[in-house]
Order: sequence, then structure tokens, then C-alpha cells
Amino acid sequence: MKALLTVDQLSQYLHKSVASIRSDATRNPQSLPPICRLPGTKRLLWRVEDVENWLAEHVEGVTSPQRLPVAFDDHKPRRGRPTKAEQLARQRQLQASGPGRGVSSSARA
Repeated sequence: MKALLTVDQLSQYLHKSVASIRSDATRNPQSLPPICRLPGTKRLLWRVEDVENWLAEHVEGVTSPQRLPVAFDDHKPRRGRPTKAEQLARQRQLQASGPGRGVSSSARA
């Protein structure tokens, strides 16, 4: 059996502060690897293999077999006002579609 990591060791392993790990353990446990609690103790411990597996699942750019790719074709439009980039892209699209659409600069004057 491999050794268990303490909060201090996990903080060095993940490059996070001890206070951050203790806070995340109670407030945001999904932001940490699975905690291994020994019966009758409140001590926070982690198995090395759990930490390594958890890190492997959170590597960006690599698709793991457990996760399915997200299809962005089915997404709903965002709510609220469009961003400036979206507004400019729409204006360019309208200008490229030809005259007669939208307000021309001569009509504004």
C-alpha cells in the first residue's frame, strides 16, 4: 500500500496553500482529489493514486474515455446583450451580404 498524503504534502504537490486546501475541503470539495478519511478521525488525507488520477482527468487538451465531447452545435444563444466582438461580426456580416440591408452611412446624414 502506498503512503497517504497530508494537507502539507498535498499543498506542495498541487502548488496551493494549506489554507486554500482546508477551505476547499469544506466549501468546494470537488476542486480537490477525493479525500480518504480514516474511521474515527477528522484528519484530511489523500491516496497518491487518487491524486494522480484526479490530475490526469483535469489535463486540458486531452480527452479521456470517461468524458464525452461536448457538441457546441446544439447550444442555446446567450442571454443578454451581445459582446462588442459579436456586434462587430454581425455588422460585417450584414455589410458583406450586400447593400439594402441595414442603415448605410449616406442614410444617416
